[in-house]
Amino acid sequence: MHIASPAARLLACSALAPALFAAAPALAEEAMDGAGDAPGIIVRGQRQDDPPRSATKLPLEVVDTPQSVSVIGADLIEDFGFDAINDALAVVPGVQVEQVETDRTYYTARGFDISWLMVDGLATPNVYGPTSGSLDTVFYSQVEVVRGANALLSGIGNPAGTINFIRRRPGGETGGSAALSYGSWDTFRGEADLDLALDDSGNWGLRATGAITSGDSYLRDYTSDRYAGQLILAGELAPTVSVALGYSHEQNNADNVLWGALPLIATDGSPTDYPVGTSTTQDWTFWDTTNTSGFAEVALALAEDWTLKTVLTRQDTSSDSELFYVYGTPDPVTGLGLFGYPGAYNYDTGGWIWDSELTGKFTAFGREHDLSVGVQYSDTDFHYLGRSVPFTDPAWGALPALPDWTGQEVGRPAYDPPMEQADFDFLMWRAYAATRLELTDRLSLIGGANFIDVSSDGTSFGVDFGRKESALSPFAGVTFEAFDGLNLYASYSDIFLPQHETGTDLTPLGAAKGESMEVGLKAQTPDGALLGTVALFRAEQSNLAESVGLDPATGQTLYTGIDVFSEGVEAEITGRIAEGLFVQAGLTHLSLDDGAGTEVRSYVPRTTADVALRWQPTERLSLGAVLAWQDDVHVDTAYGRIEQDAYATLQLQAGYQLTDNLELQANIANVTDEKYVASLYWEQAYYAKPRNYTLTLRGNF
Repeated sequence: MHIASPAARLLACSALAPALFAAAPALAEEAMDGAGDAPGIIVRGQRQDDPPRSATKLPLEVVDTPQSVSVIGADLIEDFGFDAINDALAVVPGVQVEQVETDRTYYTARGFDISWLMVDGLATPNVYGPTSGSLDTVFYSQVEVVRGANALLSGIGNPAGTINFIRRRPGGETGGSAALSYGSWDTFRGEADLDLALDDSGNWGLRATGAITSGDSYLRDYTSDRYAGQLILAGELAPTVSVALGYSHEQNNADNVLWGALPLIATDGSPTDYPVGTSTTQDWTFWDTTNTSGFAEVALALAEDWTLKTVLTRQDTSSDSELFYVYGTPDPVTGLGLFGYPGAYNYDTGGWIWDSELTGKFTAFGREHDLSVGVQYSDTDFHYLGRSVPFTDPAWGALPALPDWTGQEVGRPAYDPPMEQADFDFLMWRAYAATRLELTDRLSLIGGANFIDVSSDGTSFGVDFGRKESALSPFAGVTFEAFDGLNLYASYSDIFLPQHETGTDLTPLGAAKGESMEVGLKAQTPDGALLGTVALFRAEQSNLAESVGLDPATGQTLYTGIDVFSEGVEAEITGRIAEGLFVQAGLTHLSLDDGAGTEVRSYVPRTTADVALRWQPTERLSLGAVLAWQDDVHVDTAYGRIEQDAYATLQLQAGYQLTDNLELQANIANVTDEKYVASLYWEQAYYAKPRNYTLTLRGNF
């Protein structure tokens, strides 16, 4: 099923370029040496005591993992003022943040959509598609990004990858931080992070985090408010029993929103060119989104090196909106030819996720090996209402030429009472196992398998949404330490990607299937301060959903399955290159075709490069810069080709430690004021942010 957005009824189903940005496991400790007392300035690859487990469900260091893994730490997020997840992910080389509207975003990698987002290693079933609203970063200590198929972690063999958000949890000591920011377009933000030790031993702790963000925009009349809060209690009931309870709530309220975006081509095939702040919104539109989540976690230490962990999670998302879409192709002289399309929608989705995992070590053939086995079950309900507008309403009429709109061109339409358009239940259960066998001191074999069973029951836009599929997806990887500090690796994963789209025969399109492969090398310096990676990847996927247009009888978008072949190379270096100087840089190049040599998904940049530099010239002063570049992209339409030329953006950062506990920070984004569209995922788009500024005062206690 596809949410009834006319914009989504345009040709779209995205993709992207690969990414690389692996973090050296010892980088956090190394970065502190010689860094002075300046908090939030130094690049640290990760902030957990345990290594990332977002690739294999095994406790492997990044250098020992046979897939590309990136870790975005809280320090990078703080230094560059990335208060929204979209901003943080945009600096990961090769990961594309497709902001198709003001309040709807797709994430892609290696030419494919990243289907499900995860929190603490648990997948949240995605029956909607894109991300609505703006997710805040205040909840998370780090974000892990894995490229390539990853069924062992998420349960689905998505060849794009996995984004895993790691919650901020109690650390056993009392402390915290608070920050106030003010920036362009009267944007204000206040945030706080409080970590409380509840007993002298540090066994019990409480972590409270929250943020309020409010402001206007460079886009005409667009305003947004975001409220985010999270509370986590963790401790030990007994020496062998630890528990954690948590709850988070996030509310996004946006007014004068874009549904769809700007027309990019005129009837003679020439490109349109509007001022950066141009918008088609009307002053009665809004889009409000609420996300809440609660979890309970119990971990039992069964024996030495063995742990059984069970997590029960409740996830709810709701959205309410009144929207105005503009379609048509303008005349190059008069600008006329645009028409209105009003819509109002309300959806809510909620469900339970239960996961139990047994992890530990065992000895065989005189060596110690790792093992992880688990089961997971999720049950998600989806309910969707729409309010239509009589065709006699002026909101359906012809519109004046852009860009000189005031937001009062069309009055709020007379909406009909809400009608049910979708109501279904989505079930998923899976069983998985993974092991690392230490064959020699230098050679390790990693193997695993994931069995998944998905089913749904209900209706969507008058069509039966019932379906049932299952598959067994194997994973195999090998790492070889050619010599100290240099690891060679290879991995293979089967692809089984459940899809919610409906085919042209009004029956479920079914899962996309294929395989994903990767080979590469990872090299790090003896002190672990610098890590370099080179990877070659290839993914083959059949029956991938691609839009073929709107079915007027049912009002929903129909899809056909296509074949997509993605292959490319990634190169990256991360860590300390000199005293006080740190780098995170990556280069990605890929190709996408249908297996017969015909290029597909031309809106995906084939080559991207990202460089983040941090320099601490003195104990109290820090400087930083992020340079991002991508080559040209295009999409073909009935009127001609829409193009976005290659472009680069630059961000600059400076921080000064006023006292041991107080820092003043300044950030400038899009320093060169580059004008470019935010995405060509659809045939419509809007312009990305122009040059903007933020000033932040941050205190630690």
